[in-house]
Amino acid sequence: MSRVLISVGVIQVFIILTGMVRAKILSVALGPTGFGIIATIDQVVLTVVQVAGFSIPFFSLKFMSRAHSEGTRRFQTVYSSFLSGLLLLSLVTTGLVIGITYWHPAIFGVELAPYKLFILIALLNVPAIMLGIFFVHTLAAAQMTSASATLNLVVTFCLAFAASSAAWLFGMEAIYIFVAITGVATTIGSVWYIKKKLSLHVHDPSAGILKELRRSPEIISFSLYGHMALSAYSIAMLVARYEVFSTMGETQAGLLQALFAIALALGAISSPLNFLYLTPILSRNISNEEKFRKAHEFQGLMVLITFMLSLPFLLFPNLALTILYSSEFRPASDYVYLFVFWQSMHVIVNVYKQLLVGLDDVKFFSISSLVSYIVAIVVTPYLVERFGLSGAAFSLSLSVFLSGLVIPFRLSTRFHSSIPLDVWLRIILCLGGIILTGLIFSYLEEFSVTGFLARVLYVALLAPLLWKLLPEEQKRMVIDTITRIRA
Repeated sequence: MSRVLISVGVIQVFIILTGMVRAKILSVALGPTGFGIIATIDQVVLTVVQVAGFSIPFFSLKFMSRAHSEGTRRFQTVYSSFLSGLLLLSLVTTGLVIGITYWHPAIFGVELAPYKLFILIALLNVPAIMLGIFFVHTLAAAQMTSASATLNLVVTFCLAFAASSAAWLFGMEAIYIFVAITGVATTIGSVWYIKKKLSLHVHDPSAGILKELRRSPEIISFSLYGHMALSAYSIAMLVARYEVFSTMGETQAGLLQALFAIALALGAISSPLNFLYLTPILSRNISNEEKFRKAHEFQGLMVLITFMLSLPFLLFPNLALTILYSSEFRPASDYVYLFVFWQSMHVIVNVYKQLLVGLDDVKFFSISSLVSYIVAIVVTPYLVERFGLSGAAFSLSLSVFLSGLVIPFRLSTRFHSSIPLDVWLRIILCLGGIILTGLIFSYLEEFSVTGFLARVLYVALLAPLLWKLLPEEQKRMVIDTITRIRA
């Protein structure tokens, strides 16, 4: 497990760096105001992908993994069936949403109506995004985890390069035109790459989405339940952005995007490890006991990875914002630890959500997630108005807390299983450590003598504890790596 996770982790670091460079160029070229506008439009597009796509691009991974465990022929049939169905769905969705937006530009909020042209062009990217997610998951379902992450990196780089070069050379007006053209090219390239790696063809005589639905009718209920959960999450994110945008202005929306980007950068490393490594395993035909063991083992390591990745941002938020964006974004530094806390909790809870999916308890997973995000959607306007940017972090953290709170009870009552005590200890230390670190070092200047020495001492004291909590397999791997380097 360790070598696969490290391989994917390294690739994800490059994906994050790509996103950071994109954000840096866009923030410098467009400023906080323009950056806030682009971030809000991006969220609109992602919301359309998740809501109108019925979450099929995401949850196809479960059925693809199951098909792969049944043999190559079955895998080919399911691949072609999902591909044809997604292509048709994405094209119809794009046409409908573009038509609705053209005739009713205030559908996403009156504040966004002046940017109707940008939204219309941005919506052209919906098919490429839907299919791009599916292609990455196809490789993951075949347990080609590194190849899946590599494809994700290449596509991310191409799209980021298109957006950055367009903004730098021609301004905000050209961004989505360049991205749309690049999206078509990356889709064609992904089809070729999958054919080369897996010998999968686009067309298969025995394939067809209707045939597949008749053979596996649970796809419909699975997708609908998953659709509710992912749509609620996406809408909660959009509401948070929209409330800040409408009540606090474009500049504060730009600061919010910087905070989201830093927090989601942690998720961009941790979450793909979950989706590309753990989820395909939990979706295969193995015993429930083996699924529990794999999930707990993965969670124990994931908690430590999440905390270690968050440390630089918790200790040096001003420096991070200045390097990643510009000094104009430094006013957001006081809120960094709150958004890091939200995303870390999201990553941790999501491991056990995927366990529920692997156990075919999708209905409970979806309803509990839906209820928790509805609560967030309802309280976000009040919290943002009352607490500003902190309110957005509070509402999103509340939704994750509520959905995570019921999972241990579900595992106990239905599956007669519990989360091990040592995993609970790691979770508490991770989340508590993030809050304490953020609060303590927010009062100490980052590069004052006292502040810098305090940070060095803090890391020195943490190192032995983190080593103590590291699983034995990872300890041996670290020792072996150090030994080889010395040799």
